Amino acid sequence: MFLQYGIGMSVYVMMGLSFLPLLCIFVIFRFTVSGFKVRYGLLAILLGLLSLVPIVILQSFVRNLPVFTSNTLLAALITALLFNGLIEESMKMVVLFLLPAKKMNFSTFFTLSLVAGLALGCFETVIYLFSGYLDIEVRTATAVVMHCLCTGLSGVSVWLWKNPAEQKKTAWAPWLWAVILHGSYNFFAGFSGFYRWFSLATIMLTALESRIWYKKIGGVEGEENAPDSPQNPS
Repeated sequence: MFLQYGIGMSVYVMMGLSFLPLLCIFVIFRFTVSGFKVRYGLLAILLGLLSLVPIVILQSFVRNLPVFTSNTLLAALITALLFNGLIEESMKMVVLFLLPAKKMNFSTFFTLSLVAGLALGCFETVIYLFSGYLDIEVRTATAVVMHCLCTGLSGVSVWLWKNPAEQKKTAWAPWLWAVILHGSYNFFAGFSGFYRWFSLATIMLTALESRIWYKKIGGVEGEENAPDSPQNPS
């Protein structure tokens, strides 16, 4: 009885630890990002969790298709790109359209996108926990981070689609990067040997790509909002 009680308590502790990254990032963004309001942050969390519903439905529907049941390497790559990359990133992107982009600047919208992805990743960790996967530290440092960064990239696409800008013609590019990088991560994470390390390289590449797009869009926004500089005398 006491053993069962102890195991039950440890599960609840691990559930709390699973959401600790979300809590920490939420607090950090609240006090460091101008325009990051609590109600927007809570909405982002809700949207991140909401995206799991269509993801599960679609993945359950396509799971038994022949391409997803084959044991070939090519089938594994296609599965990762479509099953994990396309479906998950598309659904996360769709829910981000519900964020009130017109009421905030790009930096705020981008950080809210990160929060939405982090919420989904943390909740997935809890699901894995109840499935018997107890190594939550590893998952938090890998899959959860990947969810967060990829949702940030998809958020850039949503921002460009919802706001008139010169970059609107390439608005699909950040989302496409999210699909490819997320799928690639899952593909390499499925290996058990040397190739598994490529999944970590994919995370670092995703972080770099997120930074590039953030600096690109944020820099343009900053230039547009900056006051006119005085003319130098000739």
